Amino acid sequence: MKRFPVNMITCIKGLVAHQIITASAISVVVLMYAVGISMMMTKGGDVTSLLLYVNPVVLLTAMVLMGQYLYAYDNHVVNGRERVEWPQWKMWSFVAGLFFMVVLWSSPMNFLIHRSMTLYTIKLMGEFELAAPLLVFGMPSNIFTINHNTKYLYGLLKFAHRPAVTSIILLFLLVFWSMSNQMYLGLKSGVLFTLLPGAYLAVGILVWMQSLKVFPSLPNLRNHLQKAVYVWATELAMMGMGGIWFWSATSMNPMQSSHMLWGLTRLSDQHLAGLFMTALSLPTMCLVTWHFWQWMEEILHDPETRLYSVIDNENAASSNHQ
Repeated sequence: MKRFPVNMITCIKGLVAHQIITASAISVVVLMYAVGISMMMTKGGDVTSLLLYVNPVVLLTAMVLMGQYLYAYDNHVVNGRERVEWPQWKMWSFVAGLFFMVVLWSSPMNFLIHRSMTLYTIKLMGEFELAAPLLVFGMPSNIFTINHNTKYLYGLLKFAHRPAVTSIILLFLLVFWSMSNQMYLGLKSGVLFTLLPGAYLAVGILVWMQSLKVFPSLPNLRNHLQKAVYVWATELAMMGMGGIWFWSATSMNPMQSSHMLWGLTRLSDQHLAGLFMTALSLPTMCLVTWHFWQWMEEILHDPETRLYSVIDNENAASSNHQ
């Protein structure tokens, strides 16, 4: 997929054109990195641990994406395109999505995750439920084009964009490979710890792009009812797991720390993690509601539906009677 040519000059132009936004966002994130580095140094950590907990690659990637996006946004404002809506709120949404991505994926919060299942849940689910929709809402749906010449990348995106494929990936992440096991292995393996938030972010972006039809040329479900059921089934698995954690009388908490964060027991920490996992599903459930009402509106205004015909006949009979 090739949207805009990625080069440093373009990124710098985009960042410089919005000095206040850029300086504010980068300053906050750099401050977090400085705190993380100081914490790591006081604990005598090595370079490997430093890169694991405070990974600058995520920050640099976010800066490149923000520079590209702001440069494209400015070009659109100056030149414009007919039938393309790119209001300012979309720009703020995209920047906020990048900010949440960095904070959740790689921030000093990672120093405390080994002491709380709740924080690990917020880290993973936050990428899916908070960062992903903010990034997708920041994409103008009819300005990005797919370059068919890059057939391998286009084919991969087209394959991954299929709702059935995304459903299988989510089924694997949430059912076959439970989040408790993910947390346990993530705390044992630096590679999994680093890559799991990216997996949740990528799948979340795919689900929201399919639902909002960001790329009309790629495979999508046909109508609002199908999309409502699809997103609802996705969230049901997450909310179901959160409910199991919240109501369970036995501990499934993989955290082995002898001193839990906030002085909680392992079971209480698991209950709190289940509560947050269910609560973080609310944004996506709002999307389900929106799809449902869009479907209802289409039914009510479709002349070929039986409901519309009955209402129309009743109105006609009432007019004749008068």
